Amino acid sequence: MKQNLSSFWKPLLSLLFGVAIAVFWAIPYVSGLCYQEQYQMFLFDSDYFLERIVLPGGLADYVSEFLVQFYYMPALGGAIIGLLLMGIQAVVWALMRQYGAKHDFPGYLLSFVPSIALWCTMGDQNVLLSFVVALIGALVMGWIHNRFHNRLVKVVFELVSTALVYWCLGPVVFVYAALLIGDTMLRGHRKGNLFSAVGYSAGIVVLTIAWILLTTQGLQYPLSRIFSGLNYYRYPGVTFLMIYVVMALSVVVPFLGMISTSNAKLQKMQQSKWVMAASYAVVLVASVFGIKASFDELTYEQIDYDFLVRTEQWNKIIEKAEKKPTTTPLGVSCVNLALSQTGQLPDRLFEFYQNGAEGLFPAFNRDMTSPVPTSEIFYRLGMVNDAERFMFEAQEAIPNYRKSCRLTRRIAECELINGNYKVAAKLLRRLEKTVFYRDWAQQTMALLGNEKAINRHPIYGKLRKYREKKQDFLYSDREMDQMLGLLFLNDKTNKMAYEYLMCYELLQRDFNKFMQYYPLGRFVDYDHIPRSFQEILIGNWMKTHSDPRTIPYSVDAQTVNNTLNFIQIYMQNPKDPQLSQQPYVSNAWYYMMVRSAEDAAKKKEGMKEVY
Repeated sequence: MKQNLSSFWKPLLSLLFGVAIAVFWAIPYVSGLCYQEQYQMFLFDSDYFLERIVLPGGLADYVSEFLVQFYYMPALGGAIIGLLLMGIQAVVWALMRQYGAKHDFPGYLLSFVPSIALWCTMGDQNVLLSFVVALIGALVMGWIHNRFHNRLVKVVFELVSTALVYWCLGPVVFVYAALLIGDTMLRGHRKGNLFSAVGYSAGIVVLTIAWILLTTQGLQYPLSRIFSGLNYYRYPGVTFLMIYVVMALSVVVPFLGMISTSNAKLQKMQQSKWVMAASYAVVLVASVFGIKASFDELTYEQIDYDFLVRTEQWNKIIEKAEKKPTTTPLGVSCVNLALSQTGQLPDRLFEFYQNGAEGLFPAFNRDMTSPVPTSEIFYRLGMVNDAERFMFEAQEAIPNYRKSCRLTRRIAECELINGNYKVAAKLLRRLEKTVFYRDWAQQTMALLGNEKAINRHPIYGKLRKYREKKQDFLYSDREMDQMLGLLFLNDKTNKMAYEYLMCYELLQRDFNKFMQYYPLGRFVDYDHIPRSFQEILIGNWMKTHSDPRTIPYSVDAQTVNNTLNFIQIYMQNPKDPQLSQQPYVSNAWYYMMVRSAEDAAKKKEGMKEVY
């Protein structure tokens, strides 16, 4: 009965573990899956396979990229990670049984530790799935090795497999070698030949290092990268300690099952249900806290916003910012883009945190993440060339030199809109070799050269009208108002360009230019003056007039009252606590006056620190 119960609860516990991982990645951290998917391009092409397999760890890299492409479907991506971590736990438990673990507790509980540590490690968005694939491959090879009992067969297997494991899986060969050494030492101890076992173990170490050096003679990589791995971490040459912690745990844990077997006190303790329950509870709580600490909140906030922009979930972006205001340029720009796409930007601009003009157009950084949402803004505005430039820069900044399906698709669209059909065709042919972008690429190929079809397209046709067509046009991020003004004058149906122009001047606190450009709003189909515009117009009018009834604009009475009350309170006491409460804190004049004073004070304080 006990054996039947044991055979039931162990698979159930492993299944629950895998389901928890799948749900974790597919729901709260779905953006992390899409982040990994968008920075690679797996091609069903022989050249692509050869490009991967000629490097150490290439097979693990190839298999991992094959799997990561399915992250495009988050439920499937979460299931893949869940199955891989379940597989590692199962192999660790199988190794523990081979090394003498005879009891389910605490052995089975310990078998989860490497997988949980790996889950925490994957909280760093630059840890690649190739490490997970390589690790499970090394552990499986260790398990296969232990299945052989003939000494000669074992020796031959070790000689051949050590070289194959390194070339196919990379430096996890040291995990494999450590398992071989542990198995050798254990058998030597049991047979009373510990001295010879030590000598044989030294031979395994020498063999492993020799194979690595011999097989990498022709590679132009420093030894540090040869021994630390070419494809485990996105940034070449960076040593991420947690990878080595997981590797160490994967070696140590399989041998821990012997402790309870040889220790009488532990044998007695493991029979207590209370001890078992308490142990599982401790591991569960420690895992929750460890995983939470491993996933940096700010980093994944940025990844979340980029994911929501990619999937055009504008209302979710706004809801997210309402629950917890974002203060980073990338986050603020995504919120403003969402407001624009839902027709709320000029009305609700100051309901959310604003950090100046960077809240519309973040400063360019040469990395693979920050230019992407900015490119999406340019694309929707009709600044097609700038959208392509930012996407190209982001793709070229991918640290491990991969290409991106998402970014390549956008670059191809920009080339199509600009009429550069040969370049677009080259990019589309590459996407035709993928799984999830193939259909789109084939449909888009049919548009090449078909001017009428492109002009009729709901997106490409509109952006063709919006874009700047002059050959001598130069982009300047220091004169974005002029860029936006020219964009709007080029096509006065481009409502987004007008709203970004007006909001840009507001965020720059340039009242003169705001009043200069405001009359252009007659070309935009508004059914009312946007609230933030009303607040500025009211405040400007009251600077030179005393009677609010003389305001020559169609303004809302409540907006007039709120703005006049704000100005009155501010004039009496600029630091009055009421100003930081609704409705005053979301008034445009709060940003213009209170936030302006705060920014000036911070700047002055910063100057003191410098000098």
